Amino acid sequence: MLGIILCGGQSLRMGSDKGLLTYQDKTWAQLAGDKLHKLVIPVKISVNAVQQVTYTKHFSTEQLLADDAAIDMKGPLLGTLSAHMSAPEEDLFLLACDLPLITNRLLNIIFDAYKTLHDYDAYIFNNAGKQEPLCGIYKSRGLKKILLMFQNNEIEKPSMKFVLQQLNVLESRLSAADEQFFNNFNFPSEMSPLV
Repeated sequence: MLGIILCGGQSLRMGSDKGLLTYQDKTWAQLAGDKLHKLVIPVKISVNAVQQVTYTKHFSTEQLLADDAAIDMKGPLLGTLSAHMSAPEEDLFLLACDLPLITNRLLNIIFDAYKTLHDYDAYIFNNAGKQEPLCGIYKSRGLKKILLMFQNNEIEKPSMKFVLQQLNVLESRLSAADEQFFNNFNFPSEMSPLV
């Protein structure tokens, strides 16, 4: 398994690169990486080509995984497929950098499900009826299905939620108390919980 911290977004609404924002004296990308490292898996930081130079000031070149220019896609799906193509036999634990409140306890829920329930292609949380695709495990076999769909021009909507509809997915329901840990921060005005 390979941990992938998704940092490749443009952060237009935030006005600055979300992966490089800081909380508890670490960048959001570092915080996410530290959490996945606690699962004792190698971790890569997924970035777009524009970010690559800036991120080398914070991470080693070996830690960075740039989007594959051959994949005509945008958003998290581009980062996911790029990571899959770089290591096609690895299962991927995806974690968006802009979920800085996520806890190790929650990550372990997904990880334990993956280790014990083998019949699924992906393992994610369900948050009040909505899928949380950017904190979850995607098996290599499921990623191969998505890649084949891409190669056959069958991805009708370039979104993680669309491709999840094509996979056998285990959704762990979040408790109401845990929903707060999935707060996604897109605007500077939303940052008060982190101050």
